[in-house]
Formats: sequence, C-alpha cells, structure tokens
Amino acid sequence: MLVRTAVAVGGAAVLAAAAIGGGLWWAGDDPAVPDSGDVHTAAPDCGVLSDEQVAALLPDAVLESAESGPLQGGENTACTWTSVGSEGEDPATLRVDLSARFTDSTGETPVTGDDAARAGYEAMVPARGEDVPLAADLPASVWRGQAPGTAELALHTDNLLVRVSYAGAAPEFDAARDRAVDAAELLGEAL
Repeated sequence: MLVRTAVAVGGAAVLAAAAIGGGLWWAGDDPAVPDSGDVHTAAPDCGVLSDEQVAALLPDAVLESAESGPLQGGENTACTWTSVGSEGEDPATLRVDLSARFTDSTGETPVTGDDAARAGYEAMVPARGEDVPLAADLPASVWRGQAPGTAELALHTDNLLVRVSYAGAAPEFDAARDRAVDAAELLGEAL
C-alpha cells in the first residue's frame, strides 16, 4: 500500500511539472529575467527589514505573510506584519511590497527596468500625494489611505518599486504617515 501511494504521489508530481512546462512552452511565455543593467536582479525578501526595525515601527509585531513570485516584467515580494495580539499598543498592520522590474528588450525601443519602475511609481502615486524627502535621497510620496488611520507610501530606487502601507487603530492620519515614512527611511537605507 505504501509503495502504491508513493508511486501515485510521484506520478502526480511528474505530471504536474510536465503540464506546467508544456503550458509555458505552448504559450511561448517565459518568466521575465533580469538584464545585466538591472541593479536588482530579484525582489528583496522580507528580511530587508530586521526584526528589531519592525519592532521599532510596530511593537510586538509578527510576520503574518511573506509571498514572492513572478510579476509581469519582473518579480515581487509582499510582506505583512501585524501587532493584533499586542497588549501594549493599539493593533496595527505594516505591509511592504517590493517589485523588481526587469529590462524589456523585446520591443523596438527597449524599456529599462529603471524606466519601468519609475513609470510604475508615477502611476501609483495619486495627485493628492505629498512628496517626502528621505535621507537616502530617493523619490517618495505619501498619501492618505481609504480607511481612517491608514497611510500609503511609494518610493522608487533603480529598478525597484516599493509600496508601504500602514494601518493603525487610531484614526489620525499623521501617526500613520509618520510610521510609513519611518519604514521608508529604513528601506531606503537597506536598498
């Protein structure tokens, strides 16, 4: 019985791999790969912010989710920390999305990863966005999120587009804005 189960599981894995590989071949759509001019050859992982840095931003926070994978024209990592179980402070959430955009040379005019990240940044920031000077001298903008006590921030460095979202229980935007900017400062230093 154990041998049959192992054969069935192994066969299923081989069939799944063949189906995925065949689907990619049939579609002719390979995942994007970085170019030699792309500074970031992959999206950084959630360790870009140390546990101590996250604790300073969000006391007693735990990493709730860490996802990474391919993105149209690049690679993405999304990290979410929450302090919902914290006793000392109001519950809050910090989410960081890191998108490495790779150079696309398939068209008549190549689009560099830096240009793609810059275009993504410009498309993401709403008209109400406020430019924020970061110590790392990176373009950054912050704006009020849709829910009370929420701040959204975007920054761009080389071929990397970063989005920071901070949501706290307190309805004041200023506190959320300060936490989002503090996170962006730490990310700017690390990147």
